[in-house]
Amino acid sequence: MARGVRKSPREKLEEKLISVEEAITQYSECLEKLRNEKKEIKEELERLEIAELSAILKEKHLSVNDLRDMVNQAG
Repeated sequence: MARGVRKSPREKLEEKLISVEEAITQYSECLEKLRNEKKEIKEELERLEIAELSAILKEKHLSVNDLRDMVNQAG
């Protein structure tokens, strides 16, 4: 069985460079997606905290102004 022509060291390095560049692109895209997901999760957590705070205010029959006054007095 005949073998193909061997690649030169330059050709091997060029192929390796292309492979590394493709991997960098792939990981960069993945990292950007993860950063967006992290941002969305933080925003959702903030919405949940606000909803919890709102529920507590309603439960205690307090207004936002009442809460603001309490925070100002404490701080």
